[in-house]
Amino acid sequence: MSAPRKNIMLGTAGHVDHGKTALVKLLTGCNTDTLAEERQRGLTIDLGFAPCRLADQRIVGVVDVPGHVDFIRNMVAGAHGIDVVIFVIAADDGVMPQTREHLHILTLMGLRHGLVALTKIDLVDPEMRSLVIEDVRGLLAGTFLEGAPICPISNLTGEGYDDFFEALNQTVRACDDHPSSGLFRAWVADVFTIRGFGTVVTGIPSAGVVRLDDHLRVLPGGASGRVRRLEVYGADATEGRAGECVAINLPELEHETVRRGMVLCSPDAATAVTMVEGELQVLDTLKGKLKDYTQVHVHVGTASVLARVAMLEATEMAAGQTQMIQLRLATPLGIVPGERFVIRANVTGPDQSGLTTIGGGRVLGISDVRLRRHKQWTLDALARRRQAIADPVRWCELMLREQTRPVSVGDLARTCLMRVEEVLTLVETLRAKGCVCQTPAGALVHREVVQEASVRMRQTISIFHQAHPQRAGLEREALYASLGDDAQVLDLAANWLVETGSIEGHQNIFSLAGWNAKVSATDQQLCDRIAAALQQAGWSSPTAEELATTLREPPPRVEAMIRLLVERGILVRLDERLVMHRTAIETAKQVAQRLFARAPSFSTMEFRDALGVSRKYAVPLLDYLDSVRFTVRTGHHRTPGAEAKKLKERASNNPS
Repeated sequence: MSAPRKNIMLGTAGHVDHGKTALVKLLTGCNTDTLAEERQRGLTIDLGFAPCRLADQRIVGVVDVPGHVDFIRNMVAGAHGIDVVIFVIAADDGVMPQTREHLHILTLMGLRHGLVALTKIDLVDPEMRSLVIEDVRGLLAGTFLEGAPICPISNLTGEGYDDFFEALNQTVRACDDHPSSGLFRAWVADVFTIRGFGTVVTGIPSAGVVRLDDHLRVLPGGASGRVRRLEVYGADATEGRAGECVAINLPELEHETVRRGMVLCSPDAATAVTMVEGELQVLDTLKGKLKDYTQVHVHVGTASVLARVAMLEATEMAAGQTQMIQLRLATPLGIVPGERFVIRANVTGPDQSGLTTIGGGRVLGISDVRLRRHKQWTLDALARRRQAIADPVRWCELMLREQTRPVSVGDLARTCLMRVEEVLTLVETLRAKGCVCQTPAGALVHREVVQEASVRMRQTISIFHQAHPQRAGLEREALYASLGDDAQVLDLAANWLVETGSIEGHQNIFSLAGWNAKVSATDQQLCDRIAAALQQAGWSSPTAEELATTLREPPPRVEAMIRLLVERGILVRLDERLVMHRTAIETAKQVAQRLFARAPSFSTMEFRDALGVSRKYAVPLLDYLDSVRFTVRTGHHRTPGAEAKKLKERASNNPS
């Protein structure tokens, strides 16, 4: 039976030659310096991984990172997956340059848990040990390691190991498991081929779970394959989770096409981009200024690429300052919101020279579009993302809020980089908070989007009333066209305004609640004459031109009064030329009901004959009844629609 696992990754950090690799060997029994050059030079060059058994027998991973300044890029590549850091400082050297730089990097990468291993205590006397501990506490003051245990230990004699191991276990217990939610995504740490198995990719997944037979792709490039074999901490497994050291066998991949810095992920988990937005924090130790569009080395995940820092607020940054920026990468990367990044640049000055860590932050967006400086909308949007990115519920709500059109649960899940079942749970939480509206088709839209549309809708109707006081209201089609929003959102907004009594809707005409059209006495007289003429005509309605001739009125004026009567619901427009009085429409529905009582359907000719009119009037009438769901057309026949069925049901419930 395999040992239980805890998906937390430990990691070492600290200055070169302070005993990180020796401590890992003491802790795990594994020598993580596996390269011939590492063993020859006695120097860690690349990342090393080993399983570590805790006091409760659960297994966690350990990543050993290089400490030498020449291999900082490899150190950052390992730090991206660390949950708990073992910060190593040698008692005989004390705090050194890479000690400080590693601490800066860990802080920028968002580390929150760790302890200090004060190594090589066998080389110093007790007084020196106390002085170094005091110096270390000063270094850690104000950082995430302030108050962390400082454990004196000798990798050579084993002195202090028990206390160190106990402190390590306590620190791990205080750290929550690395969340394995979301779509699977892992930065490639290494890739090689095994005879008989093919390509193997290793790394520490950042999100999600990978299982045997999963289909994965590589970014950038898009090469893909299926998982044929899986190992976690060197042992066969059926699944690997975020925060664990995994080796994934994908025989279809050509190992020459995969390298460190790429991303192995589920098909919808990421996109390769060259422009990302984030919040950059410059270290307090920076001397001088960071100028806009400075070229830097960006370290994110296991990748290291050149980029330009395009500042979105000020044109330069000094030590300790923070602002929103866009990183314009020289090479596409499979970055997603939430990733931590570190930037390093060539700095020259009295106290600094060469490639130095100058700041870092968190990715907030992947627009992949060049953004301009001083755009408040952009800055506000990024600020909202910064506030929400660490909270799945708030992030899901924000991703929904950023959509101007209704989206399916599947589309929302892809936007959030989550599994559908995870988003369904979050949506229910948001629904309980009253944040979610749903269209009849089941698509989702944030309530604020609907409310904002409703405000604009009411304003548009009000403006229309002021410009056309004689009109009963604004037609739905014209209203929606003037607003320009998604029709489903506008339907929700209109329904909400009607339900709350803010507006009224009759025959697709919207008006403010209580609105009364201001019609002159002369116009009203003409309206009455037109209504009477059409009511008398029944189903054989004259056209506007014919009415104008009969009533001896100008055709444009007659057309204007017909429009008013349609808006009031007195007349019903069947097509561009034909209108009928509403009583004629209601009587036609009764005729259709009588036909349905005789047979399940009727033809156009049967309806025409029942009305006693020509096809000129029967066909537009049937088309109108189809449009209001009173009838349903099937070939040349009509069957009862939803409205006809409701009318029949009401009649059967009220036989009187």
